[in-house]
Amino acid sequence: MSRIVAAIPNVCEGRDEAFIKRLTEKLRGVDGIILLDVSMDQTRNRTVLALTGSREALFEAGMILYEESLKHIDMRRHEAEYPRIGAVDVFPFVPLKDVPIKEAVEMAEDFAARVADRFRIPVYLYGEAARVPSRHLVENIRDIEYEGLEARLKDPAWKPDFGPDEFKPDSGATIIGARYPLVSFKIYLDTRDPAVAETIARSIAFVHGGLRHVRANAGRTREDQKMQLTVSIGNYRETPMYKVVELVRLEARRFGVGVLSLEMIGLIPERAFLDSALYYMNVNGFSLDRLVEKNIMGHLNEKVYFMD
Repeated sequence: MSRIVAAIPNVCEGRDEAFIKRLTEKLRGVDGIILLDVSMDQTRNRTVLALTGSREALFEAGMILYEESLKHIDMRRHEAEYPRIGAVDVFPFVPLKDVPIKEAVEMAEDFAARVADRFRIPVYLYGEAARVPSRHLVENIRDIEYEGLEARLKDPAWKPDFGPDEFKPDSGATIIGARYPLVSFKIYLDTRDPAVAETIARSIAFVHGGLRHVRANAGRTREDQKMQLTVSIGNYRETPMYKVVELVRLEARRFGVGVLSLEMIGLIPERAFLDSALYYMNVNGFSLDRLVEKNIMGHLNEKVYFMD
């Protein structure tokens, strides 16, 4: 594939394995769709999927995902350790190779109109597709979460970009947009104190004065009730993973808390790992051209890294 754009939908179901299996089987049945990844998270009660294919295939698969999710998920009974406003919470289009962000924005706008028309749910545009500056960051849209959505829809300033401005108790609303590739991961902390985790999350999140491009939410694991941070980096070239991890360690040290481990969420660009590996190995003056795979592909006039 010379041109690659992905869709990374997040659905508010991370505990019903049978449903996710049925959903992924239907998505795989769409002609031209490649299902890249499926990441279920019981703590967040959320599943992140990654799809790629032609525009038509992505739209067809997206409609199937909305139809199945809206039938299965009832937001009135949904509980999770993560902000959300609807059954299909977020559906971003992400340009990966030789696709300009403008094209991803056009896809988001077209797809959002189709979703609103077919399913009659409120649709907000975000990221590079946002039409209102305050909606550029997804956290600004879902800061009130599902529980505050009904009141927000009554505010003229929060009229959806598409669809009705009426509250749908079972499905909520959805957020569709275009963005650059994210780096998302969970950091497990050696504490059961939610106040500590919340403080650390606020210290690294950009909206609270932390690192640029970083979102962070605190939650509790279901298995051992220890705290975790769910972190997303919107631009890993400006704010690399290692800076985020080191700041978490620094802030956690104030409370005598350690970082137990990290777990990646979904797919991430290879370059994000390489940058952190070079940092922790204290390698200086290294050029990516010295990687054998990149060197060979360069001679073949192919791209190894989408974000070089």
